[in-house]
Amino acid sequence: MMAKTNSLKRKFIIFAIIIITPIATTSIVSLIISKQITSAYDTMLNKMSTTNEIKEKLNDSFNNFNKYVLDNSEQSKTLYEEGYSKALDNVILLQSKSGIESRYILRDLQNSLRSYKGVGDNTIKLSSNKDGIDVYYTNYVSTKEIFNYCNIFISKLSDSYLKNNNEIYNNLKAKEKYIYKVLIIYIVSALLISILYTLFFLKNILEKLKELVDTSKKVSQGDFSFYEGKKTFIYELDILSLAFSAMINDIKKYINSIKETAALEIKLRNEEMNLLKYQNALKQSQLRVLQSQINPHFLFNTLNCINQTAISENAVITESLITSVSGILRYSLRMMDRNATLMEEVNVVKQYMYIQELRYGDRIKFNLSIKGDLNRVMVPGMTLQPFVENAFIHGIEPKEDGGFINIDIHELGDSCTVIIEDNGCGIDEETLNKIICEESKLKHIGHTTGMGIRSVVERLELIYEEKGIFKIESKKGCGTRIYLQIPIKE
Repeated sequence: MMAKTNSLKRKFIIFAIIIITPIATTSIVSLIISKQITSAYDTMLNKMSTTNEIKEKLNDSFNNFNKYVLDNSEQSKTLYEEGYSKALDNVILLQSKSGIESRYILRDLQNSLRSYKGVGDNTIKLSSNKDGIDVYYTNYVSTKEIFNYCNIFISKLSDSYLKNNNEIYNNLKAKEKYIYKVLIIYIVSALLISILYTLFFLKNILEKLKELVDTSKKVSQGDFSFYEGKKTFIYELDILSLAFSAMINDIKKYINSIKETAALEIKLRNEEMNLLKYQNALKQSQLRVLQSQINPHFLFNTLNCINQTAISENAVITESLITSVSGILRYSLRMMDRNATLMEEVNVVKQYMYIQELRYGDRIKFNLSIKGDLNRVMVPGMTLQPFVENAFIHGIEPKEDGGFINIDIHELGDSCTVIIEDNGCGIDEETLNKIICEESKLKHIGHTTGMGIRSVVERLELIYEEKGIFKIESKKGCGTRIYLQIPIKE
């Protein structure tokens, strides 16, 4: 657990903290100082704006006062009073936001405004009697003088605000300057620490990597001597070093195991070669025995001789029967390991069915329907024959009343569909499942070949590299239907 405190992740986090903390601190402090300066400016501007509004409202009030003295208009009197009220309200508003010096000025200004209102109201009252200017002149002059005093106080208030805000601004600038000096020292110190930390960190990594690279070169040259790396201050590198040591030991053991296995395999291979030679000699001797038992040439010549005898005796049916048997035998021997056209397959099936029709008479009926050019459809030799044999041997032959075998071949797009159907005994569910589930070890009984249905399907799937070529439907006692979907390819 202690080793994980020196993990690479922990070191990266410390490095990030060293770099990010000064930057974040500087940004936050700068933001605070800027906000304080902005706030001070906003306060100063608001106060100056309010002071200016006091002056404007007071001037409006005095101007309307003069108008009323001249024309005694009620509108002028109303505007005079409104200007005074707004000016007084602003003075009261500033008192809660100002310093001591400004408050004294605001107090004097407030008193002067009240005096201005009192004397002004008295002047308006006297002028309303229309007794002549001598009656209200003194009050008028006093009102004007008080108005001037108010403007003087307003100017003093503006100067006071400017002075106060300048002091605040200067204090903030001095404070900002001091803080920036401290931050510069802090950032420089953090950078120096991070540089030293990085150099130490990289030194550990590079030394360890160089050690691993040197050992890797030795391993690539076949030197699997025991490796034990130096300890570092980085947990992950120490784990990597231990894993590398374990890997070298495992490789060394594995190579020794391979050498022992190779020696054993050489011994086994020599024994297998001797066994194969023995088996090959045995097969050759079996082949010679078979060849000595029956020679295809002799068989064909004999069939040909019988055929000629049948012709000379005018035995037409016997001659056609021998011709069909000879054709089937020749085709099965010649085309077993070759490809044929579907037309050639159909012809050999015709010969087979001709023989069976002669044998069984009305018990067997063979129907053939062809739509398309079968000469351009290629299949492995002896593809259709096993299906027809199965339909006859397992479907029709066991039935006492016989049955029919229908073959329907038609082109559909880029494929040729072959349907072989019989109304024979059908296939029980267990056997059907074995055929569908690709059980290729079922025993096959045939007249011309030893190939079963699954062998034919496997050859078709191999040659066309496709699945789903074969489909079978059957029910016990209801016959069997086989579908072949053969692609039309070169």
